[in-house]
Amino acid sequence: MAFPHRPDAPELPDFSMLKRLARDQLIYLLEQLPGKKDLFIEADLMSPLDRIANVSILKIVLLGQTPHQEHAIHCQ
Repeated sequence: MAFPHRPDAPELPDFSMLKRLARDQLIYLLEQLPGKKDLFIEADLMSPLDRIANVSILKIVLLGQTPHQEHAIHCQ
């Protein structure tokens, strides 16, 4: 329940499907560009971007690597 002291309060919506859709669309768009990519991200956008696709996912998609390989994603 969203508010235990208010039994009539509605449940908070589950945004996990929207988060998953946004992540999948970002990955799809990045995969449309062939080869390795450099992604320059403004510092203000890192937190919102991390909510939908964490850095390890971006490394795999941008660099075409496995999670165990170490490469940097450039951030501004």
